[in-house]
Amino acid sequence: MIDQNKLAGLELFEGLSGEALGTIASISREMSFEPGQVIFSPELQPNRIFLLVEGQVRLTVHASPLPEPVTVAMVETPGQAFGFSSVVGQGHHNSSAEAAGRVKAVAIEGPAFLAYLESDPVVGFVVMTRLARVISRRLAALRRLLLETIIDYERPTSTTPEN
Repeated sequence: MIDQNKLAGLELFEGLSGEALGTIASISREMSFEPGQVIFSPELQPNRIFLLVEGQVRLTVHASPLPEPVTVAMVETPGQAFGFSSVVGQGHHNSSAEAAGRVKAVAIEGPAFLAYLESDPVVGFVVMTRLARVISRRLAALRRLLLETIIDYERPTSTTPEN
């Protein structure tokens, strides 16, 4: 169990009642990851949502023709959520998360968290609205990355700037 005061300082839970924070704290714990350690991947059943406490987490996807995974986002701001497939996903992760250095994160048991949010619709609405904002920002970043890739791909080689 994690201290509910630590949760109160995270964007996802700011302004929630002590009772709500206490319930969420009871299904949460702090986890540490070493550099290079895989936090989750598409092969693993999603069972936790994570909130960054410190460090950096690299989110990657495997693009089939490429031998190495492509980094699609870096989670580096304390309080940022990642691995939310256990709460809003389709039963699997679409990306992998790897510790880019030493990482500390709050890990919340996804099924229990979702059950709590469903049982308390006021708290559930607040948290899911904030989580939707996180997902929206992540999708906007992916959209920019995709557009940059398309533009680079379609640009004739004669217009590529030289060093």
